Amino acid sequence: MIRNAQKNKLIVGLAPDLIPDGVAVLQYADDTIICMDHDVDKAVNLKLLLYMFEMMSGLKVNFQRSEILTVGGDENIIREYAELFNCDIGSFPIKYLGMTVSYTNLRNSNWEFIIVKYLKRFEAWIGNAASMGGRLTLLDYVLTQLSIFHMSMWLMNKTFIEKLDKHRRRFFWQGCNKKREIPPSLVEQDL
Repeated sequence: MIRNAQKNKLIVGLAPDLIPDGVAVLQYADDTIICMDHDVDKAVNLKLLLYMFEMMSGLKVNFQRSEILTVGGDENIIREYAELFNCDIGSFPIKYLGMTVSYTNLRNSNWEFIIVKYLKRFEAWIGNAASMGGRLTLLDYVLTQLSIFHMSMWLMNKTFIEKLDKHRRRFFWQGCNKKREIPPSLVEQDL
């Protein structure tokens, strides 16, 4: 329905100068992101299209659980769209399929969820029962892949990578023990 509306110029997706008719829909399972250029008339067309979808499919769009996000619009524009769709106003960065999405570079605070994931993994692993080779394998094949997955979308800054490495070193040398088994040269680097 949305593609036909795009072909008939009833709605225009994002970046129509790069992709014919622009990118209008991103979907995975029950998550949907609808993107469009700023045009209130075309937004009204989209709202009507969503109502037609409800009538044809028997499914209901839950506008109360939806959010409007804008890239560069003032408060009046955001409010106008939020009232049109009866949605809340959201803000960037957002999470989509576990990945942080933003139109700007991410700050260190936006990456903190990875540290939380690291620490949860460390708690679940019995690091002091594993050999150093076992801990190295856990670090390389689980945590490194977790970081690479997120770095496939965004560049992490150097200070945050150093913070991740600090936690990795601590787990490798200490396991889950509270006592220090870290070589003195690395202890001085962490402090």
